Amino acid sequence: MTSRERLLTILRRGVPDRVPVTIYEHSVHGDGWASAEPSYAPLLDLERQYGDSFVRAPIDVPVLLGDPSAVRGQNETHADGGMVRTAVIDTPRGQLRWITRRDPSQMTWWQIEPLIKSDEDIERVLSMDNPPNAVNAERLRDFERQVGEDGLLLFSLGDAIGHVVGLFDFEDFVLRAYTDDGPIRALLAKAQEQVLQAIDAIGSVVKNSIIRLWGPEYCGAPLMDPRRFFPPYVLELDRPATERIHATGNFSVIHCHGRLDAILEMIRDIGGDALEPLETLPMTTADVTLADIKRRIGDRMCLMGAVQALTLEQGSPEDVRREVRSAIEVGAPGGGFCLLPTSAPFSVPLPENVLANVRAMYEAAHEYGRY
Repeated sequence: MTSRERLLTILRRGVPDRVPVTIYEHSVHGDGWASAEPSYAPLLDLERQYGDSFVRAPIDVPVLLGDPSAVRGQNETHADGGMVRTAVIDTPRGQLRWITRRDPSQMTWWQIEPLIKSDEDIERVLSMDNPPNAVNAERLRDFERQVGEDGLLLFSLGDAIGHVVGLFDFEDFVLRAYTDDGPIRALLAKAQEQVLQAIDAIGSVVKNSIIRLWGPEYCGAPLMDPRRFFPPYVLELDRPATERIHATGNFSVIHCHGRLDAILEMIRDIGGDALEPLETLPMTTADVTLADIKRRIGDRMCLMGAVQALTLEQGSPEDVRREVRSAIEVGAPGGGFCLLPTSAPFSVPLPENVLANVRAMYEAAHEYGRY
C-alpha cells in the first residue's frame, strides 16, 4: 500500500498492510517552522523514509481570530531571547488587545494576556463580522498533487469550544461557565457558524482529507465537569460539524488530550472517524488504558496515537520500542489504528535523545506493525 492508501484504510477502520506511523505534526511536504529548522532535518528524513504523513494544509477561513500565533502584531525580543507579540484588533465596538509569548528554544506561542478580559470585550468580539471565504482552491489542489500518495491533507480547524476558550484566561472562562454562561453560548454560536462556513469552503475543494476538531479537552476532567458541560459545549456542536464534514466527503478527526473516562462515549457519539492522541495510563494526565479505549469505542472510531510524548522526551530507545510493541498488540487487532506521539517535539534545537527515540518509534512500528 501507499501511505495514502494505508491512512484511508485505517480511517475507514479497515486492516492495512501494516500499522501506519507518523510524527503527525511535522511533514516533509509542509511549510511549517520545522521545515526551516536545520536540527529538524534528520527527523523529517525519518518521516520521509518511514512515515505515513498527515500534511498540515493552510486554513484560509479563520474561526474568530484563529491561532493567536498567526495574528499580526508588534514583536519585541527580550533579553532572555523570548519574543512577545502584542496584537491590537479594531472592532465596531472598540479595540481588543492580545499578548502572546514565545519562550527561548521553543516554537510554541503562549497566551499571557487574553483577548477577552471584560464583558465589554465579549461584546466587541460578537460585533465582528464573519471572515470572508478566502480559500485558495488552486493552491490547495497544487498542495494535494504535491503530497500525492505520500499521505493525506489535514486541516487543523478546531471546533467552537476550542476557539472560544482561547479568547479567555481559562479561570475566567470556567467562572463564567458556572455562573452565567449566556455570553459564552453567544460566542459559541458565533464560532460554530464560522466553523461550518470553513468546513464548507474547504470541502468544496478537497475530498478524502482530514478536518481536525480540537477543543473537546477543555470540557473534560479535571478542568470542568464533563457531565454538565461536554454535552452542550462539545457534543451538540461537534456532531453537526462532523455531519457537515462527512457531507463534503472528508474525514472528521477529534483531538482530545487528558482524561477520557467520563467522555469516551460522548466522543463516540459525535460521530467522528478517529480520536487522537490517546494519552493513556500510567501517564498522570490519563485515566484510561489503551485497552479501555479500544473496548469502548474501537468499533466506531479509528484510534490514532498511543506513543506518549514523555517517553520520547525522557525515555530510552528501548523504552520506546516496548511502548510501541505494546500499543500495537492492544490497538492494532481488527485494524483502525495508527501510531503517533501524543505531542510532536517542538524544542529547538531538537535534542539528540529525542531524535534517537523518534527513530526507535519508526523502526519498531515497521518491525512489529505487520498484519
